[in-house]
Amino acid sequence: MARLLDSLGRSLAELPGAPRNFAVAFSGGADSTVLLAAICRLTPRPEVRALHVDHGLHPDSKTWERRCRAAAAALGVGYRSLRCPVEAVPGESLEARAREVRYRALTELLAPGETLLTAHHADDQLETVLLRLLRGTGVRGLRGIAPLHPFGAGFLARPLLGMSRAEILAAARDWGLEWIEDPSNRDTRFDRNYVRAELIPRITERWPAAARTVGRAASQMAQAQQILDEAALADAPGDPERIECTVLRDLSPVRRRNVLRHSMVRLGLPMPDTRQMDELLRALDVRRRDAKTTVQWPGGEARIYRDRLYLLEPLPAASPPGYSGKVSLARPWSGPEGKIRLVASAGHGLPANWAEEGFSVRFRKGGERFRPIGRPHSRPLKKWLQEAGVPPWLRARIPLLYREDALVAVGDLWVAHSAADRAGNRAPWQVRWTDHPRLS
Repeated sequence: MARLLDSLGRSLAELPGAPRNFAVAFSGGADSTVLLAAICRLTPRPEVRALHVDHGLHPDSKTWERRCRAAAAALGVGYRSLRCPVEAVPGESLEARAREVRYRALTELLAPGETLLTAHHADDQLETVLLRLLRGTGVRGLRGIAPLHPFGAGFLARPLLGMSRAEILAAARDWGLEWIEDPSNRDTRFDRNYVRAELIPRITERWPAAARTVGRAASQMAQAQQILDEAALADAPGDPERIECTVLRDLSPVRRRNVLRHSMVRLGLPMPDTRQMDELLRALDVRRRDAKTTVQWPGGEARIYRDRLYLLEPLPAASPPGYSGKVSLARPWSGPEGKIRLVASAGHGLPANWAEEGFSVRFRKGGERFRPIGRPHSRPLKKWLQEAGVPPWLRARIPLLYREDALVAVGDLWVAHSAADRAGNRAPWQVRWTDHPRLS
């Protein structure tokens, strides 16, 4: 088992900052059991803990948690567990949902300065690349399982990616380890289990070095993706959420696609399918500044306004028509459009007695007129918002503060001119509006 220990030691030593505190994502299966035991056999032995997440998906999950606790104690390592039930949602992959919940839980369990380790190996890499290829992934997906990437405040590393499943099982037997066999791993209704049980044996029988060669290809895809990312940043170096259409039109179609994909990844947006991406690319060719275009897909949307492309998460449902809320010094307001509280102002603001009495919070119906402090005339509110460059889809989501039937503040953008004459000798108050999309 010297090769496994040597490979593990080198992988850990090459991590950024040469960390000495690790946490193993510990399911109790053979792979994570070997990883935890192997770390304990390194010289010098690093600081390591075992982190277990119980989804409650199997009737024996509580028994498995106790076995993991006992295994960690036998190795003399710290142990933390968290129960995070996962329920099936129609139309969603239970595997993907459990993985998302698990990594969120591991983020909470990870201590400052710790690097999270998972026990993914070369056969996992082969399965992942093959699955993604069958699902039509691009270069980014064909990178497979990354050996290292940012995670929480630190990193997530996979130091066993160079080892095969056979080598890991051989180490488990050689060291006399016991591990948990999850029967769900044999359920071939799940895609990954089907690939593992039905496809991989046939592939490796014909091509014994498949895991190693696919791992090498995945590494090359990671380098190719890095080149694509650098090209995207060079082509559109600004804000990924707001991209000038003129910048995109100067690029070839393939480079436009690359910039859009790169921007969506930076923003954490899911990728549109080919049809939706094509629709978005066609919309970029519309050159009228007054064109208003929207392309939507699950989890994301793109809008064009004043020849600028906005890449966004879908907005939550707005407050109902005719809504009226309340905000005052003693009572902040919150709703789908964000949160409002009143804070002391060093300059112009709302009179103290008005703030104490409070304001009603409403939203645009159309036809409102307004005169901000320092402006000579009243104009339709729509004109002020257009002049400020507020996109049309956000204008109806700006909270309007009324005193009786008089509009006295528009979000945290403007205070009414009428407030300046009534401030008196007491310090004024200003509107602090948070938790809302950027307006410009």
